[in-house]
Amino acid sequence: MPSVTNDTLYRGTQMVLGEPDDGFGRAISTGFFALGLRDMAICKDGGQLRQAIVDSVDVILCDVNVPGIDFLELAQTIRQNRLDANPFVIMIAMARKTDGIDPKRVLASGVDDLILKPAEAELVVGRVAGFASRRGPFVITPSYVGPGRRGMKRADGSDEEMVEVPNTLRAKVAQRMAVADLGRILENGRATLNESRTQSAMRVVARLTRQLALQPETDDSSPYGSKHDYHTLAQKADEIVAENKNIESRRRVASIAARIAVLARRGEAGIARKASMETELMLQLADAAMVAFVAERDTSTATPTIVATVDDYLKRL
Repeated sequence: MPSVTNDTLYRGTQMVLGEPDDGFGRAISTGFFALGLRDMAICKDGGQLRQAIVDSVDVILCDVNVPGIDFLELAQTIRQNRLDANPFVIMIAMARKTDGIDPKRVLASGVDDLILKPAEAELVVGRVAGFASRRGPFVITPSYVGPGRRGMKRADGSDEEMVEVPNTLRAKVAQRMAVADLGRILENGRATLNESRTQSAMRVVARLTRQLALQPETDDSSPYGSKHDYHTLAQKADEIVAENKNIESRRRVASIAARIAVLARRGEAGIARKASMETELMLQLADAAMVAFVAERDTSTATPTIVATVDDYLKRL
């Protein structure tokens, strides 16, 4: 356990503990209380846990079997910035060795660490202290946000992008950062996270489109690929639209993704007039979306030109 000489080390920080075992919960809260922590919400079920997790929380410690909630699903929901919570919060999962929990599934949820019980409260306090000292970068893909894991493969085959993320625990404990400054750092971190997720999703869309383009066309009226290929492409494009249509700076990307979804659904339904033409249009749209992410090239005429071309094509069908 890292040495602690300042009894106000954790003063000003907020923690949430999801723990159905009263005795273990008291031991952990006592350990942190001795180090200055005065704000720990102890939750025995999923309802209490959800209510306690708010934007200002710095650490979440939770038994994966806390009743009434799937904590691993909740963890990735938080990481994906789909909950009114700090997506960069330190999250440590806990589980009994006899629970039969798959450690790989736990870590794939985006938590920072896993502690196997029975464990001494001192061990838990020491793990948290380690994250107050240092925090590694996050991997950001369309389906996963969280710490990088050596050898972890992404189910969607997406490229991994590593980004440095805010560590509110360190900011409060070691840097004594002002609330206003911390708020700005979190806001910037969220913006980076959301943009990185969208870029990663668009790269997946472009890759799926290229895969369709490489498949042979059976005749002049039948689209490339299987219905599943087109369905997957349309689904990924729809996700981009849903998450970006109300964000002013990315409405252009959302509108491009919406047109890719339309063309992909024509392929899925087998009604593409000319598969090679429509696949080429989707490729150009995906390229235009990536251009739109680069601020200095955002004034290029390439993006509105291809959008207008696709709109005109769809009107003439």
